Amino acid sequence: MNEKCYTGFISSGLRPLFHSKQSAIPSMETSNALSQAEDEIDLWGCLEVLARRKWLICGVLFAVFVSTVIFTLAMTPFYKATGKLEFTLQSPRVTKFEDMVVPQAQTREFMNTQTRLLASDSLAWRVIETLDLVRSPHFNTKYVADGETSEGLQAGLRDTTGGASGSGNDELDRRVRKAEVQQRLLKVFSESLEVKAERDTTILNLAFSSSDPAQAQEVVNTLIGSFIAWQLDKKVGAAGLANEQLHKQVEVARVRLEKSESELNAFAQKAGIVSLDSRMNLVYKELEEINAALAQIHAQRLSREALDAQAREVGVSALPMVIDNLLIQELRRQYVQLVSQYEEKLVVFKPDYPEARRLKARLDDVASKIDTEEGRILAGIRNDYLVALKNEESLRVQADLAKTRALDLNDRATQYKILEREVETNKDIHQSLLQRGKEIDATAGTDISNVQVVDHALLPVKSDRPRIIFNLLLAVGIGLLLGVAAAFVLEFLDNTVKSIDEITDRFGIGILGVLPEAEERFRGRLDRLVVSDPRSGFSEAIRTARVSIQLSTAAEGGTRTLLITSTAEGEGKSTIAVNMALAFAAAGDRVLLIDADLRRPRLHKVFEVDASEVGGLSELLIASKSLADVVRATGYENLFFMPAGSVPPNPAELLASERMRRNLDLLVADFDRIIIDGPPSVGFADVLVLSSLVSGVILVSTIGRTHRQALRMFRRSLLNINAPLLGTLVNRLDVHRRFGDYSKYYKDYYHPYACADGSPETVQGCIRKWLKHACGFLLSGRRPQGGSVPREKMPGAKQPKNRVHKTQ
Repeated sequence: MNEKCYTGFISSGLRPLFHSKQSAIPSMETSNALSQAEDEIDLWGCLEVLARRKWLICGVLFAVFVSTVIFTLAMTPFYKATGKLEFTLQSPRVTKFEDMVVPQAQTREFMNTQTRLLASDSLAWRVIETLDLVRSPHFNTKYVADGETSEGLQAGLRDTTGGASGSGNDELDRRVRKAEVQQRLLKVFSESLEVKAERDTTILNLAFSSSDPAQAQEVVNTLIGSFIAWQLDKKVGAAGLANEQLHKQVEVARVRLEKSESELNAFAQKAGIVSLDSRMNLVYKELEEINAALAQIHAQRLSREALDAQAREVGVSALPMVIDNLLIQELRRQYVQLVSQYEEKLVVFKPDYPEARRLKARLDDVASKIDTEEGRILAGIRNDYLVALKNEESLRVQADLAKTRALDLNDRATQYKILEREVETNKDIHQSLLQRGKEIDATAGTDISNVQVVDHALLPVKSDRPRIIFNLLLAVGIGLLLGVAAAFVLEFLDNTVKSIDEITDRFGIGILGVLPEAEERFRGRLDRLVVSDPRSGFSEAIRTARVSIQLSTAAEGGTRTLLITSTAEGEGKSTIAVNMALAFAAAGDRVLLIDADLRRPRLHKVFEVDASEVGGLSELLIASKSLADVVRATGYENLFFMPAGSVPPNPAELLASERMRRNLDLLVADFDRIIIDGPPSVGFADVLVLSSLVSGVILVSTIGRTHRQALRMFRRSLLNINAPLLGTLVNRLDVHRRFGDYSKYYKDYYHPYACADGSPETVQGCIRKWLKHACGFLLSGRRPQGGSVPREKMPGAKQPKNRVHKTQ
């Protein structure tokens, strides 16, 4: 039967197959905005990584913990004996003036010095020889374990003096061997010894570790005794050496004293100094008096010089001494009266009038007297200035002479005092050396140690190493760190999608639904679970996804042809395709399910169809079968099935053929929904061909299984052909691990509605109510791209059609 025959039972009129939808791929601005979330630290994401890798962390922790336990139990127990020493900072004074030569050590420097002395190789070797530790198996265990025997160590420490017949090379080899053995033993001793000063005290703690507690105690006590004896020997030897040096210094000081006294006497005789202090007092007193008189006459000269300069600049009449002069005042008063009278006469008489001439003569006489008196005052001022200047110069000459005598006397006095002070110094040194020599002789051989034993070492009863609790706690900490580090390293190397938010935020793909991982009792029978157990969480999630698809495409009149695919095999696309078809059929839609996976078809097994006998899509595309032959009823109301048929050698070419397009147009006219189960998208062109033929593409993804690169390539491929990507269905989500306490709410929320009669209307109403209250993010927050509309504008689902397939 050809396509014309099939039109007999197809309703008249073809419906549009392609819709002018926006692509589900977000714009560049949206991608850039969403990619900013990748740079933020997601605390819950980190906790999710730890939860997902908890068994790896526990395994690493267990391995580290067990290894530490085994290592700790295998260690030889070591015991630590401890003693205490107290030090006094005041050291023995060899000379009276030692503080002037050597500064006193500070407390910290002093204690550091004592610490280094206690840990010195010379003191350690003295203890090793005293206790004969080279024979002790507890001391040289390390080198015995390396193959060195105690006898070999002892042989290396024997006297290196060779016989007469021995060669020089043998002698050198024995000395080198002895030095190597000594260095080994000293290294063991220093590694076992611990010297530590107590804070803010002058007390040192000495501790020695050994596998033999008695040996640890004996080493500490011997070390304390050897150190005190060494200190005493050192100080007694220092006292004897100091005594010898003092006797030499006393002789030198005596010679210097005699020489300095002779030089002082010779200088006093040459300079004529009898009493230096009285003579210096007279000279200094004379100089002081001359300087005082000079200062006084200098001030007087400056004052008179200023007065003389003022008289010359502004005139004598303005000087205070002229203004205050009684004679001048009287003359000026007479001059004023005569001027008044003369002016009155001139009013009446002429200047030649006798009376006027008489008054004019008197005026001239009074003015002459005034000028004479002012000239006398000016001459006196000038004379006083010259006298003061002469007196100042005379006193200055006397002051210079007195200063010269004082300086000369001061030079001689300085030299004299230097010689005198040298005599006194040599005398004091000589007396001090004599006194100190007597003290050293009196105290020679007495105890001058500044070390006191606070606590002798006691026998340790508890082992110091290994520290079991500390090692175990450290193992737990290191194990946790290594485990967490390993978890994050593996997480970094794992390129799969880790969360739902990553799909939406990173790739810009909307979420159509979330399908939980099926319970253990449903494993193996998931293909038709939406019908066999409609109360299961998986079935409810399928119906929720179906409603989400209906509502997201309601504005465009609904999506007629849906392609369900995945990025890789084994993600559950075929199972979802079957259950989604059953869910649409249960809602009243006339549904055709097409198995378009021509490479590995599987749906014929679900519906128990022998594709080799009845044929399928491949036979339809090669024109060996008609539509009426390959479209079969499934036994479920409103659901029809087209198997894949035989596996062709060229699936992509068949799917891209014009025959595939024409047949799909014919099927769209007869069915409300056509659901196509396509092959995986990675590596095949089949999905791209099918995406260009359908009105909506649904991607099935799995958290922890879908690879980011595959998802990115899938998204880019659909963008290149402008395919309508509706969104993704997240499959096999472990709600117990992903949502924590929300998983209980997830189950409790579904079961009350699932306990109803299970009719399509009741289930659909329950899902709509659940979607409205519990999944609002599908409608408003992160609604699917490509055809989704705001929640308030979504129309209801399409009413089912009462249509009968005419091929039955």
